[in-house]
Amino acid sequence: MQRLIAQDPRLGPGSLYAAVPIPACKALIWAGEKAAKDVLVALVLHADGRSPYVFPSRETIEDFSGRADENLTKAIKVLVRFGFLSVTKIKVGRVYRNNYEVLRSGFHWKEFNEVASRYKWPKGACKVCRQWVFGDEWYKSRGWRNGVEVTLNLHKNCGGRIVKLTREQIKNIRDQEESAEIPFHLPG
Repeated sequence: MQRLIAQDPRLGPGSLYAAVPIPACKALIWAGEKAAKDVLVALVLHADGRSPYVFPSRETIEDFSGRADENLTKAIKVLVRFGFLSVTKIKVGRVYRNNYEVLRSGFHWKEFNEVASRYKWPKGACKVCRQWVFGDEWYKSRGWRNGVEVTLNLHKNCGGRIVKLTREQIKNIRDQEESAEIPFHLPG
């Protein structure tokens, strides 16, 4: 990470400023991994702006993220799987401690790995709960309607019918995302 000079006039000399990986946070929220998002933000808050490496203790991460120890381990594994974090052990005296590297991919949509890319752009919309639906959040259901076999995509969360988005609709969502206008829920 680079040292950031805030353009906000309210931030004068001596202010603290952290670069939050917004694409990673949105992908983690859309994937339902809110604990991992909280841990990522807690780690970023410990960055000094000159290096992507941070090494807070587990207790400090728990305090800053509000997550318990069992959730913390799972969240760190999710961050590594999504490609937003790298964890190495370093020896300090007689003990080893974790050295966390907040990876560049968390700040750039185009650098997401295969796992994170599933939650980059929505693939459909649920007609019941009116939320965006991503790659693996639906299941197929077969049935008969008026003597014809039909296949429906149903939302895993609420059971509502999924309407798949067209390429043009996905392109519009990407344009809105780049201009920071994408809603978390469908309007209406």
